Amino acid sequence: MAQGRGLAEPELLLLNGVRVPSDFSLECRCVTDRIAIGGMIGTAANVASLRRERVTHVINLQQGFDDAPILAGTGVALCWLGVPDALPSFPEGALRRAVEFARGAALDPGYRLYLHCMAGRSRSPLFAYAILRSAGWGGSDAAAAIARADAAALLRPEHADAVERFLRSDHGPARPGGATAQPVTEDREGR
Repeated sequence: MAQGRGLAEPELLLLNGVRVPSDFSLECRCVTDRIAIGGMIGTAANVASLRRERVTHVINLQQGFDDAPILAGTGVALCWLGVPDALPSFPEGALRRAVEFARGAALDPGYRLYLHCMAGRSRSPLFAYAILRSAGWGGSDAAAAIARADAAALLRPEHADAVERFLRSDHGPARPGGATAQPVTEDREGR
């Protein structure tokens, strides 16, 4: 559809009633050298971007968009958890599956894990925090690594407290190795 000066309006994807430009770019924000958070993948161009970042595993937290069709044939392992955006209750079952998937990914010495939700600001940081804590990171170190990766990431205190209770149940720190990669000390521009 043409606009004022003859510019074409980008096509839109309709995801659960949310309109998203089809030409949006993936924002892969590195928490560690092995774990990144961000928003939805959604397009073949963004899958290609993940492949350039050498991502081997994806945890999709979006409830209404399955990445399986766009990741088919790429060799990227997918764990689709479909966690509601509003988090009406603490997603303990989904956290358990995410931690188990991340631990399995960490068995591959070249793994790179991308966790995403719609915008990468709430669910992705929460799950990254749980994965780091389950790998033996201290709470403040895990929270600081997430904040360095994305200053706009929301890690609510009540969710961090719920992760701590979850970890005290049966998903405490993993053996050394795995997802215990040290935090990235430089951002994408090398600063």
